[in-house]
Amino acid sequence: MKNNKLFLLTLILFFSCDDKLERGGNSITEYIDNQITGNPIHIEISDNGNVSMKIQADTLFKYNYGHTTLFGGVYADLFDSYGKKSSEMHSDSAIIYNNSDSVRASGEIIIESINGYKLMTSEIMLYDNEKLVYSDKDVIFTSDKMDTLYGEGFWSNYDMSNYKILKPKGLINN
Repeated sequence: MKNNKLFLLTLILFFSCDDKLERGGNSITEYIDNQITGNPIHIEISDNGNVSMKIQADTLFKYNYGHTTLFGGVYADLFDSYGKKSSEMHSDSAIIYNNSDSVRASGEIIIESINGYKLMTSEIMLYDNEKLVYSDKDVIFTSDKMDTLYGEGFWSNYDMSNYKILKPKGLINN
């Protein structure tokens, strides 16, 4: 019975995507084994009925040790607990951990909040339930007052209004 449902779902997906491609709409462009290629692929992650992340990517691997791997122009809108957009993230790749509340992004990462804060780093964790951003890598952080701070390690809420650089680096000239 489970195989019949999977087969039926695959057929529906195949024919519905084929129809959208003929009309020129955004859809999945290729589906091979566990790799899905799209233009782009859209994923929504919800928490208690509110959308907390909307993620787009060019390619998705479904079965990566129980997780979902995205790569090729990963873009995510991050929302607060009220469903209001607070930041956006750009990265080279990301892993959605299906059995937890977290997403790991890697590569060249930029997170920009709607409040004017900006974080650049090479790897982050997004904790969806707590709406937190974490990195243990080198970071460059620009505040809403255009102060640029450098360091290693970073914690923040999604809108970056409450942040901490764990090991600050640099000089202050008076």
